[in-house]
Amino acid sequence: FKGLYVGGIMNFREFVEMLDNKGLLVRIKKEVSTKYEIATLMKRLDGRPLLFENVKGNDYSVVANIASTRDLVALALRTEKEKLKFLLANAIDNPKPCRVKKAEGYEDIGDNITKLPVLLHYEKDGGPYLSSSIVVAKHEKYGTNASYHRMMAIGKNKLALRILPRHFDTYLKEGVKEFAICIGVPMQVMLSAAISCEIEKSELDIANAIKPTDLIELDGFTVPESEFVIIAEMTDERSDEGPFVDLTGTYDIVRKERVARIKRIYARPDALYHALLPGGLEHKVLMGMPREPTIYREVNKVVECR
Repeated sequence: FKGLYVGGIMNFREFVEMLDNKGLLVRIKKEVSTKYEIATLMKRLDGRPLLFENVKGNDYSVVANIASTRDLVALALRTEKEKLKFLLANAIDNPKPCRVKKAEGYEDIGDNITKLPVLLHYEKDGGPYLSSSIVVAKHEKYGTNASYHRMMAIGKNKLALRILPRHFDTYLKEGVKEFAICIGVPMQVMLSAAISCEIEKSELDIANAIKPTDLIELDGFTVPESEFVIIAEMTDERSDEGPFVDLTGTYDIVRKERVARIKRIYARPDALYHALLPGGLEHKVLMGMPREPTIYREVNKVVECR
């Protein structure tokens, strides 16, 4: 790790560094496999931030469980866990445009997704999955959307995406083809990408209202600072996607889903790959907690919620 955050802005690796400095990060130095082994250790040590330093057959380290408790989320945002729902609710109501800067230090590593330590989590999974992947897409009318979508690797440069009928689905139906996939983002972006709000509100502006967030310009896209940025294009293909362990801890069904083609993958030097365990505590915190401000805001439309 090199250099602590400055000016109140903390990216993904700087939070990992903070956890390490505080003695909260478990470093796993033994060689581990992306096939079941890393996921097994993530499950056994659920709730504890992990750094897998030696991934078999891969050049990148894996970070896991860093948002697996409210305490960890609050630490990253430098607030108290009891204040999180109010912080998020206020950010949804008062989004702030992000500052944009030029990307520096990113390397184009080609279009081969197998260069990344994409995990095969469970025995019945349909294939290796990108599970912390956040899509950033831009629409001429609605602006920028950031949202989570699980992605099953079905080839060296192809991914099958599970896309619910929400904002990104609308973007695609209205002609958006190219988009970015971000892995290893600041905590506030992890949270905002899981928030359900009006289509015209940018989740990245919400992230900036939670905590100062810089965006970078990379290959024609404006995205949050990320360890990996994948530029992809939606094709007209459909492919089986699944089975996949859902938030409930049970297997979701197999569906015919859209297929995206990877055009380029950009990586920071010594990039850290964020792995999210399906059905694990981090999955539950990131998918569940951002629903609280939504409920809080709706209740407040009828009666003051204390």
